[in-house]
Amino acid sequence: KQHFQSKLYKQRAYHTKLHHFYIDHLFILFLITEIMSVSISVSPALTPRTTGSKNLRCLRVYASADGSPSSKSQIAVLGASGYTGSEIVRLLSLHPNMEISALTGNSNAGKVFENVYAQYTESGLKLPRLVKNEEVDYTEVDAVFCCLPHGTTQSIVAGLPKKVKVVDLSADFRLRDIETYAEWYGGPHSAVELQKEVVYGLTELNREALKGARVVANPGCYPTSVQLPLVPLLQAGLISPEDIIIDAKSGVSGAGRAAKVPNLYVEVAEGLHSYAFLEGGSAAVPCPRELD
Repeated sequence: KQHFQSKLYKQRAYHTKLHHFYIDHLFILFLITEIMSVSISVSPALTPRTTGSKNLRCLRVYASADGSPSSKSQIAVLGASGYTGSEIVRLLSLHPNMEISALTGNSNAGKVFENVYAQYTESGLKLPRLVKNEEVDYTEVDAVFCCLPHGTTQSIVAGLPKKVKVVDLSADFRLRDIETYAEWYGGPHSAVELQKEVVYGLTELNREALKGARVVANPGCYPTSVQLPLVPLLQAGLISPEDIIIDAKSGVSGAGRAAKVPNLYVEVAEGLHSYAFLEGGSAAVPCPRELD
């Protein structure tokens, strides 16, 4: 993994719009292999990814189940037209044992993916056309990656067939306590029973539990960067849990793709500013699960 990380960060200069997802990349890709019960090895043949380039494959990842070839797992990506969804599409396209069979984007339904993200125009990938969430046929789908806004995933995941494995990249299943969720997100959780099945997707800490999980809550960028250093220190009793101060920064693409005045280039360029200060919101919520 150290090799994997170092190569990713060396390519940082080539990664323009979605740089803040690098930390999440590691966990999502390893999470993909864990939840689908396959082993992973990283090839030393690495090539840079440049926006608009014909070559989108910055990493060659080889995976196999029990060392033998297997049929490709069919994957649906919900909310593929957002920044998170587009990164999931890119990561999945690197995996030789996975095939994207459905892409959703309600505001872009009917469009081909290349028309939403031009860098895929000459990628050679055969991606399905974007459809609405309710139009997906899950008959042949093995796993779903939910990249939908906070608060919209709960009812959708609860309505999926039990045979389908789920990785949710929103904040809907990151908090154990439903009362805490209601306090921070301004409304009750609508899939309380499903919470019992959820495994927190921090692979370094929950690798064994993830192997048998049906529903995985993928940690966000801030919780990941905070929990990885703090959990081992707390478990070893080397620091006190009292008065821990976390000072974290994120790129503006973390706010999503929707057009908002505070996210315009002239508003955020060449400076820093606070957001959701002393308010609710996914970035402001105290790190859940592993720091409980």
